[in-house]
Amino acid sequence: MGATVSHRPPSLADRFLAGAPEGLRPGLSAIGDLDGRLDAMVRNASSQWPEVSVAPEEFVTYVAARLDPTQEAVAGLETIHGEDLYLACACTRGDRRAVAAFDRRFINEVDMALARMRMSAATVDEIKQLVRQRLFVAASGLPRIAEYSGRSGLRRWVRSVAVRTGLNFLRQGRREILVEDDRVLDGVAATEDPEIAYMKEKYRREFREAFLAALAGLQPRQQGLLRYHYVDGLNIDEIGTIYRVHRVTAYRWLEKAREDLVRTTGEFLQAKLRVGDTEFDSILRMIRSQLHVSLLRYLVDREPE
Repeated sequence: MGATVSHRPPSLADRFLAGAPEGLRPGLSAIGDLDGRLDAMVRNASSQWPEVSVAPEEFVTYVAARLDPTQEAVAGLETIHGEDLYLACACTRGDRRAVAAFDRRFINEVDMALARMRMSAATVDEIKQLVRQRLFVAASGLPRIAEYSGRSGLRRWVRSVAVRTGLNFLRQGRREILVEDDRVLDGVAATEDPEIAYMKEKYRREFREAFLAALAGLQPRQQGLLRYHYVDGLNIDEIGTIYRVHRVTAYRWLEKAREDLVRTTGEFLQAKLRVGDTEFDSILRMIRSQLHVSLLRYLVDREPE
C-alpha cells in the first residue's frame, strides 16, 4: 500500500495571499510569521467588536482584497485599519448586529460632517437616512460599505460619504432650486458682508480658476491636511496622530497649507484682474471667507496622501 498523503487545511496566510493583489504576493510571502501577524489582527479586531462574529478566514480574505496594489506590501499591511475593516466586513454581508454597532459608533459622524454646512435639523436627518441607505442597502451587487478599503479610519471615511451625500442632495434641489453646481454651496458660506458678497459675484469665474490652479500647486500633503480639516472635520490632535507628529507640528503644517493656498489664489487673481492694493485686500478677505466652501467643492472627492 502506498503512503498516505496528508493535506493540511489552508492557513490564514494561505487565504490571505490567495486574496491579495498578485503583484503584492511575493512581498507579503516574505513577511516573517505572516500567519501569526494575521492571527493577531483577527484577535485584536474581534476584541474591538465582541458583539460581531466574522470567521478568521473570511476576514483575512476580505482584508487582502482591499490592499493597495501600488503600495509596498509591508507598509500596506502595517497601516491597514483592521478593526474597522472587521466591522465593515460584517456589515457588507448584512449582519444586523454589525450595523447596530456601526450606528452606535459612527452614525454621529454624519452630524459632525454636515454641521458646517448650516443645514436644518430636518435636512440633516434626511441626509443621515440617505447615508445609511447608501452604506447598507444594495440595489445590485454589494452595498457601499464594501468600498471602504481600511487605508484610513472608518470615522473619516464616513464623514467623506456624508459630505458627498449632502452635496448630491443639494444639487438635486430637494430643498431648493439650484441653477448650477458652482452655486450649490453658496448657502454654506453665507455672509452679511455686502462687499464680500459683491466680490464673490463679480469675480466668480476668475476666483474658481485661480483657486483650482493654486490648489493644484500645493504639495500632496498640504492637500491632505486641508481635506482632513475642512472636509472631514478632524481636529489638530487627530491630524497629528495620522501623520505621527506633535500637534504643534500639525498645526504649523495646516496653517502653512492654508496661507499658501490663500496667498497663491490671491496672486493668480491679482495678476489676472490687475487690481490695486485696496481691492486686492478685499479679494484676500473674500478668499479667506470662501476657503471652507471652496475646499468642500474641490477636495471632497480626493483622497489625501
